[in-house]
Amino acid sequence: MTIPTIETVRLRLRPFKPDDADAFIAGTRHPDFARMMSPTGEPQPEGEVWRLLATVIGAWTLNGFSMFAVEEKASGALVGRVGPWQPRGWPGFEVGWGIWREHWGKGYATEAAAASVVWAHEALGHDRVLHLIKPENMPSRKVAERLGAKIVGQWEPPWPGEIDLWATDWEVFTGTPAYERHVAAMQRRP
Repeated sequence: MTIPTIETVRLRLRPFKPDDADAFIAGTRHPDFARMMSPTGEPQPEGEVWRLLATVIGAWTLNGFSMFAVEEKASGALVGRVGPWQPRGWPGFEVGWGIWREHWGKGYATEAAAASVVWAHEALGHDRVLHLIKPENMPSRKVAERLGAKIVGQWEPPWPGEIDLWATDWEVFTGTPAYERHVAAMQRRP
């Protein structure tokens, strides 16, 4: 299977490489990132995060889709992960995002998520994608809103706490500034 690479104005969404492991582990284990993204709200042990990376990589073979590594084009740094996600027991097809703490506030999550929603629609045929967000995760809620998403319910995961289910519908998404910026950027590419 060939995993695509998607380019945005500032980012490259690409397959994970073996030398991404240390950056993935460090970014995922950062306390601020873990507070919003880990099931417990605490940094997971290094071995658990390594298994998560292996799961993300293996999902490409199992499902034909998974999350992409998000690379900052200017520096070549791994800045997060974004893309389709639907492990067993998940409430539906998700496009999720997680940008490492030191890269928050740059608009990378919205830029990468918009590209992922477009890819999920064009390559996989999804007219609706979910976003699973902890209620207290205000930055991710704002990204979801920029994608035109609305809360459609809650999900009780197999760990303590509830998760808000947000949904982005293709027709609504195509009317957002996030979609318009993505299309304009793709038209400027050589």
